[in-house]
Amino acid sequence: SQTFVEKFNKAYLHISVDASGSMSGDKWNKAMTSAVAMIKACDMAGNIDVVVSIRATHGHHQNDVPLIMVVFDSRTDKLVKVKNLFGALDVDGTTPEGLCFEAIEKDLIPGNSNQDSYFVNYSDGQPWYGNKEINYSGESAERHTAKMVNNMRAKGINVLSYFIGGSYESDSDNRSFKNMYGSDASFINATNMMDVAKTMNKKFLEK
Repeated sequence: SQTFVEKFNKAYLHISVDASGSMSGDKWNKAMTSAVAMIKACDMAGNIDVVVSIRATHGHHQNDVPLIMVVFDSRTDKLVKVKNLFGALDVDGTTPEGLCFEAIEKDLIPGNSNQDSYFVNYSDGQPWYGNKEINYSGESAERHTAKMVNNMRAKGINVLSYFIGGSYESDSDNRSFKNMYGSDASFINATNMMDVAKTMNKKFLEK
């Protein structure tokens, strides 16, 4: 008789969803549905840790601060949290992008020969954030975001970044996204966001 043993790397997946005001409606609903599909698939696989964070701003006018909130961590949370609390999550504020990535940089798990690591980003706009102390926008914000993304790649993290197009999409939005994410930038619309989850779930089964 013969015995076949299939070995799959342990994996870490961080899903970061833009929760700025322009993501309201179908974009937000489809993004979170896609994230939940990946949470469920990781739970069924058993060897994949998944973290979901949302990012926006918090406060009023000149007192706004960037906000990134970890809303699910499979290492400590149960699936019932998704069912009971995800419906209360909503969008607000602007797009601090790289500032939020910098805030979680030390929490991301590096990839190596024994563990695959992925960072999946959903976003729909250029980086923009400002208060009475800082103006985070334009080329300087794009360069800072690109630096944070390059730091992830240097740690062996596979970056997959999806720009969700819509009625407000412009050529400058597309250029900005390419400047930040380079060859890892992909452009989709809300109707095919579940394709991302299907692609990721298939990738998890690769040896």
